[in-house]
Parts: sequence; C-alpha cells; structure tokens
Amino acid sequence: MSQRTSHLSRLREHRNRRGLTQIELAKISGVGRATIAGLEAGKGRGAYKSTVEKLARALKVKPHELEA
Repeated sequence: MSQRTSHLSRLREHRNRRGLTQIELAKISGVGRATIAGLEAGKGRGAYKSTVEKLARALKVKPHELEA
C-alpha cells in the first residue's frame, strides 16, 4: 500500500500563481479535479506520494513546496 503524505496546504497558492484553474491543473497533471479540490480544502487523509509528485511536476515546483 502506498504511503500518504501530509495535506498540501500550499497547493492552491501555487496553482493560482501559475494562473491555472483546478480543471486545467487536473488536465496537465493527470490528477482528478475532485482530488485537487479536496486537497486544497484539507479534506481526506492526505495525498499519495505519486499524486504529490504529479502535481509538483505540473506546477514546476518541488513536492515539499506544496506542503506547509
């Protein structure tokens, strides 16, 4: 089973800096829009490492930059 990371409290900040909507980030990263919305809202149990890596790559940041 894959390990989950902490919540991505800075995800929305980085997405907004890039001028992307959740739908656009979903298309670029391959992560579902509902997943992105949940992560930005701090819902759920956190993100899988692979999800964090996809989002970070799409936003052109290091994975740890998405966390608080």
